[in-house]
Amino acid sequence: MIDNLARDLQILWKADSLIGKIWLDVLARRFGLYAVAALIAVFGLGMANVAGFYALQQAWGPVWAAAIVAGVDFILAIVVLLFGRNAAPGPEIEFAFDVRKMAIASLQTDVQDLKRAADSLGQEIRRTTDTVAGFIHHPLDAATEKLLVPLALSIVRSLRAKKD
Repeated sequence: MIDNLARDLQILWKADSLIGKIWLDVLARRFGLYAVAALIAVFGLGMANVAGFYALQQAWGPVWAAAIVAGVDFILAIVVLLFGRNAAPGPEIEFAFDVRKMAIASLQTDVQDLKRAADSLGQEIRRTTDTVAGFIHHPLDAATEKLLVPLALSIVRSLRAKKD
């Protein structure tokens, strides 16, 4: 009973660890994609700054090339952000949740069995205490009830058996 409880606690711990690892992997993937998107956005912002500088310097030349590069950088950053936002755990998370649910159900069963065993032990101790207390308070009544009545019944049964 205690072995089952320990086993179920270990399974629950492993399932929770697996769920945590999966989520950490998802968060690391998201963070990496966000970092790449931020880097691209920084390059786009740099190009936009250069484009703005050239726009002020000349009316229509190299400015448009730098502006287009900056626009493409911003579009790339947005696409990477969308990919990062949509990153989710794979189907293995469902398996980990199922294992966790089974471990919790098994733990509940083990705890109920342990509670029943403890209750029955408590009742047995109460009965033993009542018997000892009854023997101490009324030794002749207890001796008659526990010893003489079964002895008399056994003698009567043996006499009937011999008679037959």
